[in-house]
Amino acid sequence: MGSPEPRGERAVKLGRYEIVRELGKGAMGIVYLAKDPLIGRLVALKTIRATRGDDDETKEFQQRFVREAQAAGILNHPAIVTVHDIGQDDTTGVSFIAMEYVEGQNLKEVLAQGRPLTFDDIGEIVAQIADALDFAHAKGIVHRDVKPANIILLEGNRAKIMDFGIAKIASGGNLTTTGQFLGTPNYMAPEQIKGAPVDGRTDIFSLGICLYECLTRRKPFGGDSLTSISYKIVHEPFPPLHEINPQIPEGYEDVVAMCLAKDPTKRYQRGRDMAAALRAVIRGERPARPPEPMLEEATIITKDGVHIPTMEIPFPEVSTDVAAPKGNPRGTVAAAGVAPPVIPIARPAAGPRPRPSVLVRKTLDGVRAMPLWRSFIPPAVFFTIVGLLVLGLVIVVASIRSRHATIPTVDTAAEAKVAKEKQLRSQGEHLLRQGNVEAAYAKFEQLSKLAPNSTYVSGLLAKLNLVRQQQEANRQQLILAKQRFDEGLAFYNNKQYPEAIKALEESFHLNPNSDEAANYLKLAQQEEERQKAAAAAQAKPVTKTAQAGKQPANSVRGRQTKTAPVKADTPARFTTVFSSPAINDGYIMVKVGTDVVAYEQLWTETGRLFMKRRVPRAVDVTKEIPAKNADVEVWVVVKSMGIQEHHTFRQNLAPGSSHTLTVAYDASTKKFDYKFD
Repeated sequence: MGSPEPRGERAVKLGRYEIVRELGKGAMGIVYLAKDPLIGRLVALKTIRATRGDDDETKEFQQRFVREAQAAGILNHPAIVTVHDIGQDDTTGVSFIAMEYVEGQNLKEVLAQGRPLTFDDIGEIVAQIADALDFAHAKGIVHRDVKPANIILLEGNRAKIMDFGIAKIASGGNLTTTGQFLGTPNYMAPEQIKGAPVDGRTDIFSLGICLYECLTRRKPFGGDSLTSISYKIVHEPFPPLHEINPQIPEGYEDVVAMCLAKDPTKRYQRGRDMAAALRAVIRGERPARPPEPMLEEATIITKDGVHIPTMEIPFPEVSTDVAAPKGNPRGTVAAAGVAPPVIPIARPAAGPRPRPSVLVRKTLDGVRAMPLWRSFIPPAVFFTIVGLLVLGLVIVVASIRSRHATIPTVDTAAEAKVAKEKQLRSQGEHLLRQGNVEAAYAKFEQLSKLAPNSTYVSGLLAKLNLVRQQQEANRQQLILAKQRFDEGLAFYNNKQYPEAIKALEESFHLNPNSDEAANYLKLAQQEEERQKAAAAAQAKPVTKTAQAGKQPANSVRGRQTKTAPVKADTPARFTTVFSSPAINDGYIMVKVGTDVVAYEQLWTETGRLFMKRRVPRAVDVTKEIPAKNADVEVWVVVKSMGIQEHHTFRQNLAPGSSHTLTVAYDASTKKFDYKFD
């Protein structure tokens, strides 16, 4: 038994909020876009979904719903979706939370669409979420369901985390029953799966999985079932990043390893430590390991957020004075295995402690008072005793020196060599990440002289040498292409079009990315066609009508004119056509080089309010772009049908030309047909 869903006329409002449209369905229920009529602000209304069960289950579910608002309502951070209000509709009894409405895609959708993100962008996005979690943990709140679907990306790569729906207030009660855990299996920490207590380090483990997925576009712990995924999270290590993509900067491997440690004490203890490590990687530095938890000041976070330092309680002193029992004047044990009773002796009241000089004087006076002090000692005995004491002292000193470990001398030259090797390797790897192969090769060549037996350096030098050879070959090819282009341009200006076509074709084949070569090749071919047409027209006999004075259509005042060549800066027209009655979901995106010529939804909505429905939409858009020879990339994504197509075509868009891309979908074969006109 649960709260009813709004329907009929009441669906237009929830409480005082006016419903605009449905945004989607979340973990708790339906999410609406609504307007607060008091201040005119748009908000996202998250409602509780009606559940089937007894009254106790419904009450517990509603308690969790209220707890979400209480937990998230005290969080005011730029990277956390703000909760404005909580309420209940009087008529339908539907509970809702009014929260900040943000426009953007969640990280799960971005990854599914294959949207490109640089390594620096990924690091900064995750660092923002780590800062937000650190803020929540300081308030005593653990999210417990950190995943890409709960991370929203806004313009400028700003990120916000949302849905503290199963967050746990560390100082409050726990509504879950024994052995029950909440969260998404792929992003759970080992302690969540085991049903152990969770804290902020649990969120850091889940955020580490998100970081891994953003870097590699795959999950570190995959499987076909919940049992398989859970076993891998608890027992198995994650596949190293460099095995999936060697271009991922090395620093991310250290950050991911710290986040995904099975033992929470070996992870980052604070979200701010993880954020600092990620920003160090972005700067090209190796992230520093945070201090061990035992070295930090241990504190207890109370419900009011007060930090109480832990206190050390000293052990009580033990009295060592023992009185000898009766019948045993020497204080020995009376019976085997039985210790004598400990009887405390009353000590006199402690007075002022005498000075050391007074104690020494009393000791010397006592020695002089002894009878032995006044007896005569023969010189032979005296010197023998002194010699034995000196010999014993020498033996003791020699023994102590033999046992004392010698302090090794510092090899400054070896230390300087090791420091130089580390510096060269760090500089070379940094230059490689920037794409400067020549400078990186020079650094690793210097490193190979310092470490000639290093297989890593020799192997890397061999790979870099191949890249250098390929780059040199490409450079020579581009030089030759430029020479052939200059020759073709000279032939074109001299109206030697056949020779120009041959030279420009060779230049285009050597450098297919040259828009100039492609454009002038097209112009030369057009001029050659005009020359052939003019020659053919002159070869035909002149008709009587023309002799009688009928002027040709392409002549002015008796002179034949030539069609002006198309200018090189004339834009080309690109048209995208898509139509299918079987698809009412998804979108199509077309890029020509770096220009987006189409980004259109394949559906549209008809009807109003609850009569709305999606229908297929025909796409026919035309855009003018600069003439170029570039790759045409086409994406067709239809989530409801599990379709995600991506194709690349090479196309030459000459100045003034028109091109049409027609995409057709065959419902019987479930395949797309791509056609260029």
